[in-house]
Amino acid sequence: MATNGHRPTETGNRNRALIVGAIVAALLVFGLGYLLGSGGDEQAGVSPTATTAPPPSATRSPKPSHEPSPTPSPIATGEPSGDALPDGRYFVQLTDIQGGEEGPLQLQYDLAYFLTGEEASQAAADRGLETPVPNDYLIVNDNPKRRLTPLEGVYSVKYIPEGSGLSSPVKAHVAQFLGWMGESVQTDFPPRDTSWWWITIDNGSVTKIDQQYLP
Repeated sequence: MATNGHRPTETGNRNRALIVGAIVAALLVFGLGYLLGSGGDEQAGVSPTATTAPPPSATRSPKPSHEPSPTPSPIATGEPSGDALPDGRYFVQLTDIQGGEEGPLQLQYDLAYFLTGEEASQAAADRGLETPVPNDYLIVNDNPKRRLTPLEGVYSVKYIPEGSGLSSPVKAHVAQFLGWMGESVQTDFPPRDTSWWWITIDNGSVTKIDQQYLP
């Protein structure tokens, strides 16, 4: 076959280019396989870390609440200790008014308990008194202790006028009340030794004085 002088050279160059390309391709395939193999081995060689929840932090058990035990009824325990009574409404017998020159007027009284219904009958039975109680009420006054509580600068008084036939107290003038307590004026207030009252203590002072109707 006739050839010119350049064909053999082009053919050799083309063959070398094919060989180089094949080598490069082989190297690429080998390198890629190596990398993939190494990655797989490396990944397989790492042991999975167990995901363990951290131990719960120590939590102190809630301390039991020291709630005050139910207060026994006043009938079972007698009168509160101490001279001063906490704020509230109390059943009393009024005995005197003191002070006023160098300090506030102070109301003197004897604390008692006004019971009705089953509580009244139980208290009467405990004391060997008639049951059921007459008129469905009982006044318990086991302790003759006298207490003093300041009168508020402005306070109200309600009473049941003697001979009025009323069962609900009406408003009284403070001057009239003080005159009755001091036995310095004639009034239509009831006798002190047979009348009973409710007093309201607010912020340590007496703010209301209301007579209790008794049939």
